[in-house]
Amino acid sequence: MAGEWRKKYGPIVGYVLGSGKFIAICGPHEVLEVLKRDEFQGRPKHILKERSFNKPLGIFFSDGPYWVDQRRFTLRYLRDLGFGKKSMESQIMDEVEEVIKDMAQKIEFQGNGMFDVSTLNVLWRMLAGKRYSRDDNELKDLLMKLKNAFRSGSPVGRIAAILPILKHIKFGHSHSGHSEVVNTLHQLQEFFRKSIHEHKKTIDENNPRDFLDIYINEMNKQSNNPESNFTEEGLITICLDMFSAGGETTSGSLEFSLMYMVLYPQVQEAVHKELDAVVGQNRRPSLDDRPNLHYVEAVLTELLRVCSIAPVTPPHRTTKDTYINGYFIPQDTTLAICLYSLFQDKEHWGDPEVFRPERFLNSEGVYVKDDWMIPFGAGKRVCLGEGLARSTVFLFFTTLLQEFTFTVPEGDPPPSEIPLSGTVIAPQSFNVKVTKRF
Repeated sequence: MAGEWRKKYGPIVGYVLGSGKFIAICGPHEVLEVLKRDEFQGRPKHILKERSFNKPLGIFFSDGPYWVDQRRFTLRYLRDLGFGKKSMESQIMDEVEEVIKDMAQKIEFQGNGMFDVSTLNVLWRMLAGKRYSRDDNELKDLLMKLKNAFRSGSPVGRIAAILPILKHIKFGHSHSGHSEVVNTLHQLQEFFRKSIHEHKKTIDENNPRDFLDIYINEMNKQSNNPESNFTEEGLITICLDMFSAGGETTSGSLEFSLMYMVLYPQVQEAVHKELDAVVGQNRRPSLDDRPNLHYVEAVLTELLRVCSIAPVTPPHRTTKDTYINGYFIPQDTTLAICLYSLFQDKEHWGDPEVFRPERFLNSEGVYVKDDWMIPFGAGKRVCLGEGLARSTVFLFFTTLLQEFTFTVPEGDPPPSEIPLSGTVIAPQSFNVKVTKRF
């Protein structure tokens, strides 16, 4: 839709719904500018309030001094726990090996959902000191509901999150999807509340085990301060922020990586060749190998570009009157920032519709960064889980390709490159045949 609007109306599209002012930023140059300017970094005041107990809590959908305080605290202590650092590598590899064991017992499997529990475990071990079995039915059911909530991210549903009156209106044969999303969020809130209460019963304030312990300690320290920003509801919302953003986007990226290796066997063969040359078969790939795996890096970057897991950022809000491209933008205008426009711009990429990892290699085969590749956002609202997500995808992808060859099962059609739409996009259902390489 953003591409159509840009062709028809230009890179900045304004519209009014009810009493709300909305702007869609559809041009790549404008996207880059807006992401870096402070006055565009607020959040709408009424977006899906149910996810944070009708208060501006958490990290993703809060702003102002509260957001600065919570984001700084969260990032500081998650880093102390290894968030995005090489010290997380062993925990990620534990999950990789579990997936390898699972795949090694199969001839064929469904690609969708293969990584859901594993990628969540990477995050949840750091947040709550716990991992789940890949066969945990309660968690798998919760994850499926979360996926369905993301699939409910229709244009109407997204607007309904901001304009409450639309929540109850029926469009055609279905509602906006808002109620399904809210029901799932309530279940997740109770899931996190249970974990927090378990931690409160067993906490040793001098020996915090994980992020929940650290945050609970801070809650206890500030318990006599009525103005404290550290509350149980705030912690639940931070967990929801991390859980919903980190788990679904990372597992979706890995699903797409499998799908594209099946669709492009020549790319898979080139990945195998580079892994054999740089890593070999006597050890597992490591984050230390990353600077030497130029083609792998190009493939992973091209996957992020083509798939565009989160095509539109969470809504932003102008915190003061401002201008862009000569257009006046009033304070409290809600903005939809279309990251997708960066990754599909024909002038910049030449053939954006083509899956071609070589676009990120120079004439010597060395990986070259592109400033337009910001799938995790930019500026103050950049995703704080970017480092962990990139490390997780790299280790899963390289280890699985070291171990296996993936192909289309005999008699099956090739997977469709047209994704399922939503707030976070995902591949359509596809099956994979797996064969050990050695």
